[in-house]
Amino acid sequence: MSKLSKRVGLVLVLMVSVLITPSPALAADYYGSWNDYRSANGIGDDFTYNQVVDAIETILAEAVSAYDGGNAESALAKVKDAKNNYWGASGMKIEMQKQLPSASKKTTEADFSNCNSILKNGGPADEFSTAVDVLVADLRLSANKLDGVEVEIEISEETQTQATALFEAKYYPTWEEYSTDAGIADSWTWNDVADAMTEVFRAAKSKYSEGDTESAYNCVNDGYYGYYETTGFERNAMGYISGARKSEVELQFSACKSEAKDGTYEEFEKQVDILRTMIRTDANKLDGVDENGTSTGGGRSAAVATFIACFTIILREGFEAILVVGAIIAYLLKTSGKSGEERKRQLRPVYIGSLLGIVLSFVSAWALNQLKLANSASQEVIEGVTALIAVVVLFYVSNWMVSKSESEAWDKYIKSKVGDATKKGSTFALAFTAFLAVYREGAEVILFYQPLLTGNNINMVWLGFITGCVCLVFVYLAIRLLSVRLPLKPFFLATSILMAIMSIAFLGSGIKELIEGDVITMTSPAWVAWIPSNSLLEILGIYPCVQTVVPQIVLTVITVITFIYWLHKNRKLRDEMAQEAN
Repeated sequence: MSKLSKRVGLVLVLMVSVLITPSPALAADYYGSWNDYRSANGIGDDFTYNQVVDAIETILAEAVSAYDGGNAESALAKVKDAKNNYWGASGMKIEMQKQLPSASKKTTEADFSNCNSILKNGGPADEFSTAVDVLVADLRLSANKLDGVEVEIEISEETQTQATALFEAKYYPTWEEYSTDAGIADSWTWNDVADAMTEVFRAAKSKYSEGDTESAYNCVNDGYYGYYETTGFERNAMGYISGARKSEVELQFSACKSEAKDGTYEEFEKQVDILRTMIRTDANKLDGVDENGTSTGGGRSAAVATFIACFTIILREGFEAILVVGAIIAYLLKTSGKSGEERKRQLRPVYIGSLLGIVLSFVSAWALNQLKLANSASQEVIEGVTALIAVVVLFYVSNWMVSKSESEAWDKYIKSKVGDATKKGSTFALAFTAFLAVYREGAEVILFYQPLLTGNNINMVWLGFITGCVCLVFVYLAIRLLSVRLPLKPFFLATSILMAIMSIAFLGSGIKELIEGDVITMTSPAWVAWIPSNSLLEILGIYPCVQTVVPQIVLTVITVITFIYWLHKNRKLRDEMAQEAN
């Protein structure tokens, strides 16, 4: 079994166990510290970190209960005890820092901070409960690693549904065909989609067991392109759950296809069952039900879920484009002098490039639909290639900016050099960068929105879109206003570093798109499988597979070397000019 599948399965077990397993009982009295808890429960010095998490889980359960009862102060005190008097005092925090990747400790600290933030801001009780579940799951994952525990993957049961009977008579490669024959084309739940996908995965395993690995591979592809993408499952998971979760599921699809190409039936079956369990878990979360179909009270209406998904999608995708375009415009404003005509001359190509990116986003989305390439491997390949082109341009622009960061003492020389450079074609490079950033994100947003616009909550789709756009305007203005106040040299360096980071992020996400498009086969050995899934790493394009991590490491090394080179060269130039001035 691959390390990625073990990690995914472990997280699933932990998340499910947190939701359905009663907390371990403490003694009647509340113990404010780990040492008091140990004494009362007869735990010696040879304790395990899972015992620490057992105690933390009970304290946090009491915090949830207190908050449900309206006592936020008591809940906050218990979260503080859990962090300082148990996680810290037991030595678990230090051991995580020593033995585990730094991301493990940072993630846990962020989980604690999130719980505190919800309590201090008076957030919803169900949001606090969910945050506690995530915290306990992350702690349990770390405890198992520290204790050397191998947890068996708990696979959800394959139940008999309406989809089972229909698939016995006919195989349905797409949701459109299935939902029509099932009579649910106009009214369905995410568990209906999961039911159909379960049958697609069952067919994949059947084909593989018969020796037809190619058909098994195609069935997995049907599950992704014919169901997961076209129903809007992917978009809603990204908006309502998290972008990191969407990527985790996408990579699990890739793991299944990798096993279909070159693996054993036992491993293929295990990977497919993990994927099926992930799909069912997410369907329950989107529908607001538990594994038995009973309402959990934590779900939201379809309208609210649609709004959240649409708002998150435009905000997430637009944020990446705004970072690039906003930085370029702010850069040109700082280097164009006070002449209004000069500013217009330099900014015009960037605005044109951005607008062209928006227009071509719509054209590309329309063309992909007309050619039946939307929600297909071809779409993933196009997105991947666009991202890799953006990597080259962003890397070039980053180096060009840092090369100008320490010229003359300071403003006059920089402005004259930048003016010469822009006349010689660098403005085109900046405009092309803006175009690629907007085009890549714009086309993805449009393709994401298309399935949602065919649903019953179109008004919420537009409300989410407009609200997200308004937020992006404020992000853009913040970049503009803050950049104007920065001194020229720090601004140049900050902008070039931002471009470098975006190039590394685009490299990872672009290769991931090629993995999803079947151009590259994914592998996830132990030394990368530990990389967690979270929103920050998702934005940075960092995933637990060799094909993305290795190129990103190489590009990072090259970037650092080139930055050192330019900074050294600029320092020499500054010293020379200082001598001339004297």
